[in-house]
Amino acid sequence: MLWARWIIYGIPVALAALTAWSARQAVENRAMRGTGIVIASGEGIPPTLNPFFPSCEADRRVAALLHEPLLRIGADGRITPALVEKWSWQQTSSVWFAGQTFAQAAATDLARLDDSARENLGLRNVELAGTELRLQFARPGTQAPAKILAAIAGAGPLPVEFVRVELSEAARGYHEFFMKNAIERDQVKRVWFDGANAYELAVSGETVKFIQELNLFYENRPALRPFVRSLGRAPMLHRPVLELTLRCGARFSDGREVTVDDVTASTVFVLDQPWPVASRDALRLIVGWGKKDARTLQVTFKEIYGPSLTAFIGLPVLPAAWLARHADSFSRGNMRPFLDHPPPGTGTAFIESVSPKKITVSAGRRVEFLLDKPPGAIRMGFAMKAIDGFWPQWCDAAALTAQRDVVVRSTAPRSRLLVLWNCRKPPLDDVNVRAALGLAADRPAMIRDLMLGQGAIHEGIFRPGLWFAQQIGPSAFDTDQSRQMLRDLGWSLQGDTLTKDGKPFRFELLTVAGSPERAEIAEKLRKNWAQLGIEVTVTHVAQSALVNRRLPEHRFDAVLLGLDFETNWDQSPFWHSSQTRGGLNFSGLADPTLDGLLEALRVEFDPEKVPGLAHDVENRIISFRPFLPLFSGGSPVALRKEMLSKSAESQTILSGDDENLWRPTQP
Repeated sequence: MLWARWIIYGIPVALAALTAWSARQAVENRAMRGTGIVIASGEGIPPTLNPFFPSCEADRRVAALLHEPLLRIGADGRITPALVEKWSWQQTSSVWFAGQTFAQAAATDLARLDDSARENLGLRNVELAGTELRLQFARPGTQAPAKILAAIAGAGPLPVEFVRVELSEAARGYHEFFMKNAIERDQVKRVWFDGANAYELAVSGETVKFIQELNLFYENRPALRPFVRSLGRAPMLHRPVLELTLRCGARFSDGREVTVDDVTASTVFVLDQPWPVASRDALRLIVGWGKKDARTLQVTFKEIYGPSLTAFIGLPVLPAAWLARHADSFSRGNMRPFLDHPPPGTGTAFIESVSPKKITVSAGRRVEFLLDKPPGAIRMGFAMKAIDGFWPQWCDAAALTAQRDVVVRSTAPRSRLLVLWNCRKPPLDDVNVRAALGLAADRPAMIRDLMLGQGAIHEGIFRPGLWFAQQIGPSAFDTDQSRQMLRDLGWSLQGDTLTKDGKPFRFELLTVAGSPERAEIAEKLRKNWAQLGIEVTVTHVAQSALVNRRLPEHRFDAVLLGLDFETNWDQSPFWHSSQTRGGLNFSGLADPTLDGLLEALRVEFDPEKVPGLAHDVENRIISFRPFLPLFSGGSPVALRKEMLSKSAESQTILSGDDENLWRPTQP
C-alpha cells in the first residue's frame, strides 16, 4: 500500500511544484508576448481552420479574425454590408403560349399599358422570343406578374410544370442523352442540376406526353433506381436576380483584390461539400452566375424565395486560385489544405503558424490559441495570468463567477433546446394540454442550475435580436395553474395517477442517447410532470434512429430537440402542412390559415415588410403550442476583468465578429 500513499501525498507536492512553475512561466510569457492575447481551449476537438464549417470554438474565433463575410448582422439586428457594400434585386418572369401568334397577341396587349401602369407594376421591359414572353421587373415578387398574367389571359398562357429526377448515378449524361433523342424535348424550358445525381425540369406545352416519355426512358434503366415526380405547376417561371457589388478596395490579406470570381468559386465550393452550413438551402436555389464587372456579381435564383439574401450572411470568401489549386484534395474529401496551406482571408488578420497544440494569428496584436489543454492547466494558467480567456463548461463556470477578478459571459445565442410535441397523438393533440404541460416545466430552475443564469427563455421561433423577431415574455412557471387547467379539461387524480375516462395520463419523452446534459434535463422535466400525476417515460434513442426513423415516421409523443437559430425567416419547412409527410414538420401541425401566412412570408423580399408577416406567423404558431421552448444560449466565456476594461478586442476574439458578449435577461 506504500505506492497508494505515495500517490495520495504526492499529488499536493506535484501541484505545488506545478503552481510555482506556472507562476514563473506566467511572468516570462507575459514579458515575452507584450500586449499579445492568449486564449485556451480544452475541447479536445482538433481545429480544421475550415471557415465554412468550424469544428470547435477555436475554429470559430480564428475564422472571425481571418475572414470578413459578404454580409453580416449588425448590432441593430439588421443585414449590413461587409465585403458587399450594396445589393439590389430585379426579376425575369417567363410565360409560354401554344404558338407564336398567341405570344405576339400577348405582347401587343402589354404594349397598350401606359407609363404609369408600367411604373406601378415595376415592368421594365417585355421581350418576345418565339412562343416565350419574357417580362423584366424592377422588383422581385409574385403580385406584379399575377396582374400581368390577368391582362394577357385572353392569349391563353400555358402553365409551367416542374419535374424532379433523382438517380443513383451522375444525372447529367443521362439527361443529355434523353434530350438528344426525346420527341417532346421542345417542351423543356429550363433545367437545373441539384448536385450530381438530381435535376429539375421546367416544362410547358405538351407536359403529359413529355412526362410519359421521361418516365418510359428511366423505366428502361432500373439500375439507376430512378425517382421521377412532379413538384407542381405554376402559371409562370420566375427567376429573381440579385446584384451584389463588392466593396471598393476589398482585399485578401496577401494584398490581392477580392473579385466576383472569388465569390462564385467560394459559393460553388460550399455547395459541392456535404456540410450543413446555415445558408445551404438558399444557396441551393442558385441556377446561374453573371459577371457584370470585376466587382459586380449577378446571382439568378430558380424561384421566388424571399430570404435568398440571407444566404450570403456570414459567408466567407476564399481566393478562387487557392480553391482551384487544392481542388483534387477537396474532391477526395481531404480538407488538410486548410491546415497545411491556410488561404489568405479577407480580414486584416493572418495566420503566423499552425501546430497541433497552437494557432498563432496576427491581428494588430498577436493572438495565440492554445489547443487541447487539460482543464486544470487552463485554470491554473488563467489564475497566473498566462491565459487571458477560455471557454469553460457550464458546470465549471460556477466557481469562476465567485472570483472577483473574473467575469463569465455567454456568446450570443446560436441554438435553443425545446420539447417538440406530436400534435396528433392523444392526449397531446389538445392545445390546452400542451399549454398546461408548459406551465408545469420549471424552466427558470434549469437555467439557474444548468446554465448558471446565462441562458434565457425565448418563446418565439426566430433568433433573438433580429429586426423581425418579437420580444415575447416567457410564461410563468405555475404548477397550480397547470393542475387547474387539467382539472377543467376533465383530468383528475386517482391515487397518484392523473386519469381521464379511466385512462392514465402517460407519454414517452425521447432524447438523444449519449448526452448526460440532455439526460439531466429530461429527468428534470419528468419530475416536474410527475408532480401532476403524469407518468413520463424517458427513452434514450441513438441519434441516427431518432433523425432517420422516429421523427420522420412520427413515432413519438414528445422529443427533446436542439435547433440552431437562423437568419432565414422562412419557417415553411418546419410548420407548413405540406411538410408533415417527408418534410421537417414532425409535430404534424396543420392549419390552412398558418399555411397562407407561411407562404406569404416565404416570398417576401422586402426586409421592411418582413416583421409584420413574421409576427403573424410567429403568433399563429405559438397559439398552437406545438413545442415547449426550454432555453437558449451560446458558449460560456471566461475573461479576466482587466481584459474587459482594457478594450473590446478580447471580447471580439472570444465572442465572434458580430456577436457582442451577451448578458441575458434573468428569467
